[in-house]
Amino acid sequence: MAARRDNILVVGGGSRIATSLAPLLGERARFISRRPSGLPREIAVENYDMLSQQMFDGIEYVVNCVGVSSGDAALMQRVNVDMPLALARSARAAGARRMIHISSFSVYGAARLIDERTPAGPTSDYGRSKLTADTRLLALADDRFAITTLRLPLIYAPDSLGKLGQLLKLWTRLRLLPVPAADVSRAMISADLSASVVARLCEDFRPGVQFAADPMPFTYVQAAAARSETLFRLPLPAVAIRTAERVAPAIAARLFADSHLADADNLAIGYGFASQLYRDIAHAVLR
Repeated sequence: MAARRDNILVVGGGSRIATSLAPLLGERARFISRRPSGLPREIAVENYDMLSQQMFDGIEYVVNCVGVSSGDAALMQRVNVDMPLALARSARAAGARRMIHISSFSVYGAARLIDERTPAGPTSDYGRSKLTADTRLLALADDRFAITTLRLPLIYAPDSLGKLGQLLKLWTRLRLLPVPAADVSRAMISADLSASVVARLCEDFRPGVQFAADPMPFTYVQAAAARSETLFRLPLPAVAIRTAERVAPAIAARLFADSHLADADNLAIGYGFASQLYRDIAHAVLR
């Protein structure tokens, strides 16, 4: 039996995950964007939190890709909390049955191992806003409307790598980078792999809190091996890492902190997706 057309509504069509979702979902999806991005079946709106009921006609799944990671607490509240809650209420009232909300590992703060038992402990306005949204969204779920909050680590775009690309660019320029003697093990995921997980969730829906990351965590050893340049590591003792964490905690967290997702709770592994991280690192053009 052919898949029903136009039964998935993706909100936040300008995001990298939504862009990657378009070819995966095909004619099953409509996209809502604030700025037209050229996606097929795209509808432009001024505000995401005031969608007309007609936009939900025939919709079974709603995917929320809208979010901001920088700005003041008021902006985080408006975009990361109020908007998805309004979207969920509208979707439920219109008869949609499932919602997938993109969330973040930031809800766990500085936790080094993340699994279904890891307690939330956000340390930033962003993390607090994402946790508030997750909690309040899940409270809206009932037997007619199921919700998944998909918690993801650092998301990079394969063509630019974002913050990961900035780190690699610095490393390729200096050729020597100070890193922990014991290396790091840090979860990351590409926008493409994130989209693949979301698309699979639209076939194999799993409610509640879910997690995904690239099957291979980032380590400096493997990153250096993936690049064609000869890159060196300057191993730092634990005392130097602790000093950096006190003096410049944000930089230390970006360079030195572990953040590993347990394999058993990783949907990317559960769905059988291959790692993309080191392929993307190898092929990245670092301008």
